[in-house]
Amino acid sequence: MTEIDDALNGFDPAQSRALLKVRQRLQHLLPTATQDMSWGMPTFRIEGILVVSLMGFTHHNSLFPGAEVQERLGPLLEGYNTTKGTIHFEKEKAPPVNFLRALVRARIDTINASYPKKSGEFLEFYDHGGLKAKGRYREGEMTGQWSFFRRNGTMLRSGTFRSGVQTGLWTTYDSSGAPYKTTALP
Repeated sequence: MTEIDDALNGFDPAQSRALLKVRQRLQHLLPTATQDMSWGMPTFRIEGILVVSLMGFTHHNSLFPGAEVQERLGPLLEGYNTTKGTIHFEKEKAPPVNFLRALVRARIDTINASYPKKSGEFLEFYDHGGLKAKGRYREGEMTGQWSFFRRNGTMLRSGTFRSGVQTGLWTTYDSSGAPYKTTALP
């Protein structure tokens, strides 16, 4: 994470502390997220999907969750300056945890609402960014291999769909994620 640390530590100490506090809070709210540098900004992703980026500027710090998130946050944005897809916050003060929690949930709701697509990949996430379901659709019906996960990330169930109908072997997993039952379907 050196590149991310370098980017956030490159400001005056008070501004760096605020940015690092936001990063720490986002790490807590998105425990399964990966971090990278995108467009020169520290970015959080789940399953490769951008959740939020952050960066400091001369007169403010900013979060970049996307315009749809701002629409979902509505009155919670009172007191923040915004531009399309960007929320500005004070240089030396991180937004409250409750605000960041609402932002993360709004972004995940936006991601979840982008599925199902009539055809192609399907992903669904829990409000903390953990994967809930993964599979594919073809012509509006579930198809191929699907996996369903518990909130803690362990596998719950997996199997195959054909034309929207469960088929073949379906495996159910115990709370530790170990297979404990297999069912054969037509």
